[in-house]
Amino acid sequence: MLKSKTSIPPKSINLEEDLIIKGNRDIIYHYIRLHPGTHLRKISKDLALGMGDVQHHLTTLEKTGFVKARRISVYKVYYPVSILKERHESILAVLQQETPRTLLLYLIENPGASQGQLATLLECSAPTVNWHMSKLRQFGLVNYYKDGKFVKYIIEGDLKDITNLLKSYYPTVWNRLSSRLADLFLDISPRTSLQEGKGYD
Repeated sequence: MLKSKTSIPPKSINLEEDLIIKGNRDIIYHYIRLHPGTHLRKISKDLALGMGDVQHHLTTLEKTGFVKARRISVYKVYYPVSILKERHESILAVLQQETPRTLLLYLIENPGASQGQLATLLECSAPTVNWHMSKLRQFGLVNYYKDGKFVKYIIEGDLKDITNLLKSYYPTVWNRLSSRLADLFLDISPRTSLQEGKGYD
């Protein structure tokens, strides 16, 4: 004879707690929309939320189709689903990181900069520059050519991809660039060939 199951009363719902949970999820989603390409640790730090809670909300947002994720180097980074192009995802992830962003912005203003110039900029060794640049090359954002004994770097692909994202998501950074550079980009044409960089000194 089967024993009757003991009835378990439904778990009481704490409406205030539910509102807090929903509110935090909305805050995280809004943060990702404003800072696409960001990762778990940065979201947790900037929003002063526990990493476990942030991870839970990110998983829910990803499963419900509000955000998407991509592995960039050692980080899993998050984007709103409105970011469609993989190149744009790579650029936004780079712009979130101080050193790669510094290198990318310097190359925008100084195409054909040498490894030595970049080492001076970062106050670091040439191997360190080479490591960062190899990562940017993997993303298809920069390339290099040799000019005698010097290794020089240029932006790969259309510069407008970078400048448009800068203007949309990093207006303060964009405004710090020179007016000369801003004027130049009004009519800039795509650079998709490494050959175009060989004219730089």
